Amino acid sequence: MILYLRSRQRLAMNAALLGLFLFGCFLFGVFSVRTTVYGLMLVGAMFCLVVYWSRPEAMMWVGLFLAMASLPQGLHVGKVVGPASIYAYHLALLLGICYLIPFVRPRFTDFLLPAMFVVIVLYFTAVGFETGHAPVAVVREATFLLEMVAGFVLALLVVAGDYIRGVMGAIAVMLWFSAGMAVMGSLHGVALVGREVGVETGESVTRVITTALTPAVAVLTALVAATIVGRVQPATYLVLGTPALVIALLAFSRNTLISATVAAVVVFLANLGWSALRRTFGFLAVGAAILAVTLPGALFLLQHSAAGTWLGDQLTAYSHRVLGGVSASALAVDQSTLDRLAENDHLIPAIAKAPVFGHGLGYAYQLPFGNDPNGFTETLGTTYAHNFYLWWLVKAGAVGMAAFVVFASVPIIRALRRGSAPAKISAAVSIGLLVMCNVDPLPEESPNGLTLGLALGAAMAYASLRRPAQEPDAAEAVDAEPVPAEMSR
Repeated sequence: MILYLRSRQRLAMNAALLGLFLFGCFLFGVFSVRTTVYGLMLVGAMFCLVVYWSRPEAMMWVGLFLAMASLPQGLHVGKVVGPASIYAYHLALLLGICYLIPFVRPRFTDFLLPAMFVVIVLYFTAVGFETGHAPVAVVREATFLLEMVAGFVLALLVVAGDYIRGVMGAIAVMLWFSAGMAVMGSLHGVALVGREVGVETGESVTRVITTALTPAVAVLTALVAATIVGRVQPATYLVLGTPALVIALLAFSRNTLISATVAAVVVFLANLGWSALRRTFGFLAVGAAILAVTLPGALFLLQHSAAGTWLGDQLTAYSHRVLGGVSASALAVDQSTLDRLAENDHLIPAIAKAPVFGHGLGYAYQLPFGNDPNGFTETLGTTYAHNFYLWWLVKAGAVGMAAFVVFASVPIIRALRRGSAPAKISAAVSIGLLVMCNVDPLPEESPNGLTLGLALGAAMAYASLRRPAQEPDAAEAVDAEPVPAEMSR
């Protein structure tokens, strides 16, 4: 009788689940026909459920791709809810973090640092609303800052749970996809999410600045730092370095030189010795030799062709803006530099008006300017600044800046004190990106804030890993795949 009852209960449960599934399919069909948005939401919910059942860590791969990939305009799926804009990658990253926490089981103390900064952001968000700043600007700035914290937490979980290989694979797929889209955007074959800015070289050359630029800069910075610390497998340069270099070159961004140079200096000083000096000069020599052979060879093989003309124009524009644009005379007439200096002239007096607690998020420190009433400079440009540190002082004052210094410096100091190769590399990348924030406000944009948070979180995670009985030397540590077990308990 007991067996019969158990079987009957099991049959009833299976019938109920089947009925719920069929009812869900019916709702899915109804909503898909009536409203496309609700249909897409149901598809996304079913996708998340399938991912959770099959491979929970895949959700963070999807989130990273949606956040960082150079997608065509119109493919950034999101929904406006009041003053907030919620995108698909927000939900994917949040679900990825929630999926990983039960598997990794981090300590409560691991969340103290990001939780502290979240409290600071929420406080100055409330100040922004209380003082009557534009709700759209307040929510926008708070969202980007919280994305940085989300990246920090995600990196903690990835390193502690040993999900590095999967994340690197997702980043490689994102970089190759974005590199192909950047080439198509440069050829005016497709309009991408981001900006297209002309370069004054006498040729019709366009800078393709997409969401994949800062992740590409971070990857190139990490490769430079890893080369100085120890050996890097040639396949790593091919899989990660090649698409990242294409993205950075087509953006004609000087930030790559800033971040990579700073990270190289930091990791060289942290790993001071003849071996580091030898690897540094070897890397420079091999890189120069490859460029000396590859670029002239490509131009020779592609001469008298449309591809050769395009490549020649890109190299000329890159040499003009990046290599030749770092001199004092070039910067004195560079429009982007002049715009940044003009912003600083408005930021410094605004800081003096509220030096301790700032004005709150969403504060417009300058008046609208420009000819387009719907343009960025007439709307959100009044609250945006290229120097993140001056911008944050305006919004949060000395109190907020002290919180950010603690949030950013603790992982770096602990990673450098740890001394392992992955910790040094993560710290060097973090410092390079933080220096870059003087001219490119990573925490004010997406996914730049997420990228900075990932670097800081990786530094914190590697610094917190349990120290093995006998650590390998730096060269062996970089050459091998890092296998972090879990955070020390």
